[in-house]
Amino acid sequence: MTRTLSVTLFVLLFTACTATSTLPTATFLPTATTAAPATALPASSATPTPSLTDTSVPAATIPPFLTSIPGISATLTAVASTPGAEETLVAQRTMVAATEGVELQKLNTLLAQCPNPSDPPMKKWVNVPVMPQATGGQVVETLIGNYYCFKAPVTVADMESFYKSQMQPPDWIMMADANGAMQFFGMSQTGMQLLILNSGPGKNNNLIVAINITRPLSVPTP
Repeated sequence: MTRTLSVTLFVLLFTACTATSTLPTATFLPTATTAAPATALPASSATPTPSLTDTSVPAATIPPFLTSIPGISATLTAVASTPGAEETLVAQRTMVAATEGVELQKLNTLLAQCPNPSDPPMKKWVNVPVMPQATGGQVVETLIGNYYCFKAPVTVADMESFYKSQMQPPDWIMMADANGAMQFFGMSQTGMQLLILNSGPGKNNNLIVAINITRPLSVPTP
């Protein structure tokens, strides 16, 4: 189990870091070959040969809360410098987003519990902001935990744009976005969290949005 957590943590850390920085390009030295002796050039026209230190790879950008982990800088730099790493990561994200997008649609039952939220809206639910256009809210209590709904005279595009701007790396990474449903992965000093946002049409041209966020899950440090 410890090994599984370690692998999962590494993938998530790498995703958080590469989401906000450009992956460095690895530099390769040409393979040495045996060539015929060449005529020496005059000192004034000789081209200097770059030294091995000229091919060093820049370190990956690491969020401040990760810098205390021993060896994280060298590990992320080595992974980011692997040929094809960027293309592989993009393909992997596309596959995950497509799969999770379908699964998110199954959670629309959250909206059925709050068809017309009428309490004064909160400004935040846990540590997730509520849209300032909200005109009503409701806390929904369940046997496995509570979540929050609010209504606002906005469109699905407005909702998605707001949360994409608010839930930003490195603290939050968007994992999926499909037809008004969004999933974010968060990581901070308090631990890892999963945030799911679902939206659907309400009364009087309002959009109903459900905010469901897990409790922080602490990660063992090395």
